[in-house]
Amino acid sequence: MIEPTPQERAWLEQGFTRCPMPGPFVPNMMPVLCRQEGEHLVFRLEVRPEHCNGHGSAHGGFLATLADIWLAYNLIRQLPKTSSVVTASLTVDYLAPAQAGDVLESQIDRLRLGARLCHASGAILRAGKPVAAMRGSFAVIEGRPAGD
Repeated sequence: MIEPTPQERAWLEQGFTRCPMPGPFVPNMMPVLCRQEGEHLVFRLEVRPEHCNGHGSAHGGFLATLADIWLAYNLIRQLPKTSSVVTASLTVDYLAPAQAGDVLESQIDRLRLGARLCHASGAILRAGKPVAAMRGSFAVIEGRPAGD
């Protein structure tokens, strides 16, 4: 598990919590911090050098991973505790670069729950301006809560 930076520790004191992530992939890449704001969870993280590509910008695959996690978690919390989701499709439009040290935050603008398929969309923001637009469709898995 990755230790939080001083900035992330400050966010923990401001009401953000570490969101539990099933499996080893995400916890070995970054701490996932979130807090409830209105109807949605807001996620926040500091881009680290290990999240960047050879050009010094946050890697597109890293941003896509954020989109996948941030959209899915906002949907999962709306579903019964016995359900989970798996990604059916994910679209990320890259709008501006992010560098190591930048703070990224989620903004969710739409959630639509269905019996078998759910949809979510939003943006990844840096200083209130979009770095990426994100949209995803997620298949509902009944009888298998997240983490199983």
